[in-house]
Amino acid sequence: MDFDFTQEEKMFRDSLREFLLKEFAPIADERDKKGPFTKEEAIDIMKKFKKVGIGLDPESLKIIFAEDPMLFGIMAEEIGRVWVSLLPLFGMSSIPAMFVPLASDETKDRLMPKLDRAEFIGCFAETEPEAGCDTSNIKTTARLEGDYYIINGTKTWISNGSIADVAFVGAKDSLTNMETFFLVEREVSPFETNELHKIGWKAAPTAEMFLVDCKVSKENELNFMMAKAMSDPKLMETLPLSKGMMELFSQMSPFTALMTLPRAAMGLAAIGIAEAAFEASVKYAKERVQFGKPIGKFQLIQEMLYNMNVLIETGRLLGYRAIYAIAKGSPEARRLSSMAKVYCGEAAVKVTYDAIQIHGGLGLSEEMPLERYYRDARMMTIPDGTSEIMKLITGYTILGKGFAAYA
Repeated sequence: MDFDFTQEEKMFRDSLREFLLKEFAPIADERDKKGPFTKEEAIDIMKKFKKVGIGLDPESLKIIFAEDPMLFGIMAEEIGRVWVSLLPLFGMSSIPAMFVPLASDETKDRLMPKLDRAEFIGCFAETEPEAGCDTSNIKTTARLEGDYYIINGTKTWISNGSIADVAFVGAKDSLTNMETFFLVEREVSPFETNELHKIGWKAAPTAEMFLVDCKVSKENELNFMMAKAMSDPKLMETLPLSKGMMELFSQMSPFTALMTLPRAAMGLAAIGIAEAAFEASVKYAKERVQFGKPIGKFQLIQEMLYNMNVLIETGRLLGYRAIYAIAKGSPEARRLSSMAKVYCGEAAVKVTYDAIQIHGGLGLSEEMPLERYYRDARMMTIPDGTSEIMKLITGYTILGKGFAAYA
């Protein structure tokens, strides 16, 4: 078993780390305090990422998601180490972006140039005020009238919602009462938003969304788009889906399969935060002198560092093990990605807590990044499925049919 990255993966990691340290590490603490990115700031960030080969256009997405999904894990971990508020700009935008080539001709004409110019911001809109993890209970409706769906509903806690060009909106078809998804363009089908403020990820925009009689072409509905892709091999090739992901589609619902990679990546982003806190703690333990010697010589400090290091190492292994399973199309992918999301998120909370403790009073200061690491780590246990729901999914995948706690 090879635990090392390939040469190409190492080059990707090293160049991305150098880019993040140069472009964002010097500004992260101060800019984070000012709150959510503006649309202009978000586009500027996306253009910078595009220059190093990370974009939302079909070719760029295929490299990261289809050709080598490990790259997405590396990207999540490295961004977590520097400034996790950057991650939703790419992660959440990539969901609607991957379906743009399958949309109506009019939608493609409007959005493909934005993808190519790195001027596209998207969001994934499923969570509602009365339907958080219980997505079977969503109230947003889509009523077919001729060639268009009319969508009505309210969404909440939507990353990028306030600055998004396009939302990938979950709604129940009024005819079938089954949930499906739609590409909703803000310019064509305007929706209102209200910014929500959070304990962490301060610079990442998060919003409530209000959809009132939003008119969307029936060609921009998920099942229509997928049927279109299935009937045209060239279109199918535009989807940034690995062979492993296509295999998962045959084992579980497409939505369940698609969520495996973001959850594993969320776990690795949490580990990135933990790594930053750990590295700061090791440095401080060597430099801080109390009672005539570096505090790193005290056994209780060494025990903290031991615990922090073990959590990071085991979390990283689980996160990349989950992505490996996804890339191979393993039936274990859902269980492992759920476990990684829980374990890594909770590990980051513990590691950042101890990092503050090691730094003492300095750890409580807003002049140090430790408090940002702690707040950001606390965020990692809730979005994309709470720790508790991830544990229930894990239990179900272990026990099998008939044991779903939330069915």
